[in-house]
Amino acid sequence: MTRLILYTGKNCPRCPKAKKIVEEVTSALRLKKGVDWEILNIDEEDNMLTALQYQIASTPSILIDGEIFCAGEAPDKEALIDKLKD
Repeated sequence: MTRLILYTGKNCPRCPKAKKIVEEVTSALRLKKGVDWEILNIDEEDNMLTALQYQIASTPSILIDGEIFCAGEAPDKEALIDKLKD
């Protein structure tokens, strides 16, 4: 099962766009929030520590099945769909 995590920051100017794309894609693919995907704010200490374990230092960043898909920018919608369909 594919597992997607979007790491965001509260002052990140690119995060709202990334959230919107992730929400649209996961909805279209009928992925369940909290099961198949989630959004974590790195401003919370536990989430920051988890992000650092994957060497994520910028937001927005997407982790898919433990691998960084994109970092520091909103994802390309079509590329995200293709990756999640694999």
